[in-house]
Amino acid sequence: MTSSSTPWESFGAHAYCFEPPDIVHIRNDGEISLEDMQHMFGLVQAAAGRVGGRVFWLADITRMGHVRNEARKFAIDSNIRSVLQGTAIVGGSFQQRAVANLAIKAVRLLNPSRSGTPFKFVATEAEARVFIDGIRKNTQNA
Repeated sequence: MTSSSTPWESFGAHAYCFEPPDIVHIRNDGEISLEDMQHMFGLVQAAAGRVGGRVFWLADITRMGHVRNEARKFAIDSNIRSVLQGTAIVGGSFQQRAVANLAIKAVRLLNPSRSGTPFKFVATEAEARVFIDGIRKNTQNA
């Protein structure tokens, strides 16, 4: 869980906080526009620059609405994976999970050099943190 001292910042209807040492935690609330997606990716890239390495993206989409087509295209075309150690997504409807999984598979097929980042849908934030801790342990033991 985030510590009570971790400040949340809003951008539009969404919220963000950085959890040291390396977690970018974003809570989406409502529709995702192109500008929202660009802002989220900018937050992840800025955090990676701040820590001098790759970060985890913990996304809570339990209250997320529709993702606009231009935002989806931006996400697919981006190279955000180069600064990510892994992504855990909390919540999401069947349709949201299906669309995300199809997009990920398409990126991996069309551009295999961008396919190495662990990604998982989970039901709870606690499960997301277990997933992230598992990646950390595997990275440290490698």
